[in-house]
Amino acid sequence: MYGTVRVLRNIVYAAVERGGDPGRLCAALGISPADLTDADKRIEGVQPIIDLWTEVVRSTGDQAAGLHIGQANNPSIFGVLGYLMQSCRTLKEAYAQVVKYQQTVSGWISYDFVDGKEFELIFKVHPLWEQVSPETARQGVEMAVAGIFNHIQILTGKQICPVRAELVLQTPVPKATYEQLLRCPVYFGKAQNRVVFERGLGDTRLISADESLYASFAQILREKSAASGQSERFGAQVRAVIARDFGGRIPSLEIIAGHLNLSERSFQRRLHEDGESYRSLAAGLKKELAVSLLRNTDAKVYAISEVLGYAEPSAFHRAFRNWTRTSPVRQKRLTDAPKIVDRS
Repeated sequence: MYGTVRVLRNIVYAAVERGGDPGRLCAALGISPADLTDADKRIEGVQPIIDLWTEVVRSTGDQAAGLHIGQANNPSIFGVLGYLMQSCRTLKEAYAQVVKYQQTVSGWISYDFVDGKEFELIFKVHPLWEQVSPETARQGVEMAVAGIFNHIQILTGKQICPVRAELVLQTPVPKATYEQLLRCPVYFGKAQNRVVFERGLGDTRLISADESLYASFAQILREKSAASGQSERFGAQVRAVIARDFGGRIPSLEIIAGHLNLSERSFQRRLHEDGESYRSLAAGLKKELAVSLLRNTDAKVYAISEVLGYAEPSAFHRAFRNWTRTSPVRQKRLTDAPKIVDRS
């Protein structure tokens, strides 16, 4: 999965306004400040996103950085997708386009909505990010949640308060801070991250609706989406599906092939064309997740073995030794060892 500079640079700029150092923030992403002008540049993998948010919180001293940065977001953060949103007829149509084309801007936070007895906006964190670094994942999803108020005001010309907000992850930030910024009661430890509005909000007309602009922007995104899908290797698509839809657990060959509407034979053939097998791909994913969990969380080895789907910790120990030539316990000790930081 990846993020784009188009979205990530807004985090950098907002952190700089709050006292962050642009060089350190860009270095966390693995880019130079000059790269901030390349809006479509992709930042691959979860670690740069974790490092960026870690540096944002460190440099600003703000445990609610995601909430505060999100307040200033507007649809233009999405580039062409943001312009498509503004040209839609209704708020419901605008968010339907976000759901359809969101992978053109980022894969770490995804959007959905439900238009029924209430109008719900739903925000999902990529499972890998949430497992490896729940605290930075909290910052990312809270930025998205806080941003919808400015989005809705720009799109409709109205200040609209929700009925309630529900968040999955716990937080060190006082509840009162959330309720002040989100303008509604807030509940934690829920099954989904969602902001709930009164029924009918989805039918609200947008003040900038324009059918001709809608057609133009939709065509641009259709072409961009198709080009992205064609250029992505099949193995990368499979990894993304496993991380997104199976929470990082490795499904059987039969299940993953069926999930992608392919026969087992066709699935294996397409992987072979990429120079991979499902066995090697699955082992690589397990290794990556195991090392990340050992490096970035306080999870015990037995808990990590369960997350990865091993029936017994001993089986995980054997697999980890095959991957790394060391044991998970030793790897954890090396990770936890104090490091000398050069502050010159």
